Amino acid sequence: MPYLKQAVKLVQEGDRYSGHGRFFEGFINDWSYCQTGLYRPSSALGKPQDKLAHQLSNIIRSAWEASPGEDFIGHLIEECGGSGHLSFFRTPPSVSSLISQLMGGSSGLEDYADICMGTGSLTLAHIYQTFLAGGLKAVARLNITGEDLSASKVKVAMLQIVNLLDILGGKRPLYVHSLKLMQVNSLSRELGDVVYDFSGVNNPQCQLTEQQTVLARQALSASIPIETISQRLKIPCNLVRRLQLTQLT
Repeated sequence: MPYLKQAVKLVQEGDRYSGHGRFFEGFINDWSYCQTGLYRPSSALGKPQDKLAHQLSNIIRSAWEASPGEDFIGHLIEECGGSGHLSFFRTPPSVSSLISQLMGGSSGLEDYADICMGTGSLTLAHIYQTFLAGGLKAVARLNITGEDLSASKVKVAMLQIVNLLDILGGKRPLYVHSLKLMQVNSLSRELGDVVYDFSGVNNPQCQLTEQQTVLARQALSASIPIETISQRLKIPCNLVRRLQLTQLT
């Protein structure tokens, strides 16, 4: 898998600047903030790490597009030696796909819960199998809830789910009916600090400032990619895409 090898190499190079595991954690914190505008990182990536992060995000996006519904970041974490103090083993794609197919579907709103979701393997497979079986309308009927003890895993799952919806939607935004991902101890029910509670549009809590709107419109007019605008202006991809749609109409 060429994408995986490239991604591992970039993570290892980033660790040379940040220490083992710290570059990837910073990368996830930065990217999830860019995607949603929620949970600003406590410290910014340095210049060398920022360049590597940009390259890594492009590789991960390409891997998602090549194999929709697969837990690429989970595979990357495994290849890079685990996940901090918690052992991590992702659910293999074949198992995730099988479980999703066995669950079947519904013609109405469908509730789906993934407890101890890790990086979202089962949820990703379920969304993709729902799309294959019923198309965009079936995906739009999903009510998804996910929980994990690790804040980083919740952020990874969010990134993978939101980007999968973006890929499946093609040129128009695709949203599930509701999506709630929480950092929580599934046994004690103690809540952590990270909660993504999206309904309808995938981030109703975010609004662009007037200056951000002007700069984003200028960048879109210059045909700068949405992901680049999001990264450079530190604004959510979905809000940039919404601006793009208003300019086209």
